[in-house]
Amino acid sequence: MQEHYDYAIIGAGPCGLTLAYQLLQGGKKVLLIDRDDRVGGLAKSHYYGAHVFDTGPKRFHTDDTVVMDFIEKMTRGAILRIPRSTKVHFSGRYFEWPLQTRDIFQMPFSISLKCAADLLKKRSSRDAASFHDYIRVKYGETLYGLFFKPYTQKFLRWDPDDIHADWASTGINRTVIDKRIQSNTLMDLCKTLLLPEKIKTEFLYPSEKGFGGFYDKLLSRCQEYEHFTLLLKDSPADIEPRKDNLMIQTKSGKCLACQDLVWSGNLNDLCQIIRSEERLHYLNTIFYNIICRQEGIGAQKAQWIYVSKGESLISRITCMKEFASYTCPDGYYNVICELTDSQNAPVYFHNPRQYGDVILQELASMGFLKDLKCVEAVQINPVVDTYPIYHRRYKKDFAAAFRDIKRFSPHIHLAGRSGAFWYNNSDHSIRFAIESAKKFLTRQEQDFDYRQYFGGEAGISQGKKQKDTETYDKGEEPNG
Repeated sequence: MQEHYDYAIIGAGPCGLTLAYQLLQGGKKVLLIDRDDRVGGLAKSHYYGAHVFDTGPKRFHTDDTVVMDFIEKMTRGAILRIPRSTKVHFSGRYFEWPLQTRDIFQMPFSISLKCAADLLKKRSSRDAASFHDYIRVKYGETLYGLFFKPYTQKFLRWDPDDIHADWASTGINRTVIDKRIQSNTLMDLCKTLLLPEKIKTEFLYPSEKGFGGFYDKLLSRCQEYEHFTLLLKDSPADIEPRKDNLMIQTKSGKCLACQDLVWSGNLNDLCQIIRSEERLHYLNTIFYNIICRQEGIGAQKAQWIYVSKGESLISRITCMKEFASYTCPDGYYNVICELTDSQNAPVYFHNPRQYGDVILQELASMGFLKDLKCVEAVQINPVVDTYPIYHRRYKKDFAAAFRDIKRFSPHIHLAGRSGAFWYNNSDHSIRFAIESAKKFLTRQEQDFDYRQYFGGEAGISQGKKQKDTETYDKGEEPNG
């Protein structure tokens, strides 16, 4: 007998799991499908004995009371409050991020002089959609050329001159939680030092089992409902729209029916199923999880460290012990290095082990590792679809894909980082899921404006944001 569900959710990451739980609470019969053998998506943690590694730097970063209440409900207060610590490795040295005034004058003299001159210049935008122009206006041409351009080229594997300003604006808005902090310009970042009291940004982090432990708890809550089904190591192979429902055939051969389908995976996979020719661009990332004795670590430590050098493989370093001491046994210091790779023309992803020694040598050359002999193991974790790429035409590409999906069936909905094609945090995905569930359960017409909530969309007024959201809802191509 064919199983019928009210909702089938594709992707068991933060958004998919939260949405499943909310719908189950609303009395719906829910099917959750994930291609991996575990839930959590980009938020899962990996365990090697007593060593805990997240999938890159993960934490809850929010002052949203709706999200905070949800986190409290899931954890029952078993949560750590940790201060933010971020650094950049730039021009051969480590600097705190956001930059402080003294940092500018600790750079090589010629760079310091140019940065200081940039601070005094009045700069206006010539192209609101340009990443280059956005950074030039906010931070100055010097830092663009020396830091932002080489880092972006390395990280996105894409020409920075063809990157949309939204890539910068979403990132900047995501780094600020305390509303007293302004981060629109380099001068704003410097002015934060002049506030009457030092502002400390705090994150939330689970008190056990790493960041992924939160989503393991969320799964266990879902499994308390008899109308919940989880399929792992499976994904849709075909979708057939019918009058009152959708028929799904999975790659494992299962045939299922649902009233509505929520897609939080790679949109290209969905477009291929519905025979749309539209394509978007995502990055893959290789996470090198390094188990090292603490004596081999240099003096420079932070929750995460951005590596500006364009020629290096490492784009970002995560230090697990800076999130929670329990993630490392006594005497150890676990480190994650990220190496991004293009999906269109992959260089590293097919043979990631080949680059492990290079990663370690780079850590040594930066002074982060002072003794390679203290490295005991390197566990490699390749992950697909880690970041959307915002090239200059990404809005038109997304709108065209969205239009084809809605024409195929109005009962298919997009959610999450990959499905909604909007770079976000786990806490953003939680709020997205809560609002989506509210819409589904009440059948309200108004969609949650996730772009406004997440921030970003550089140079676009509030009215235009709303207009673009409405065109997405109609399956039309937005302006801009």
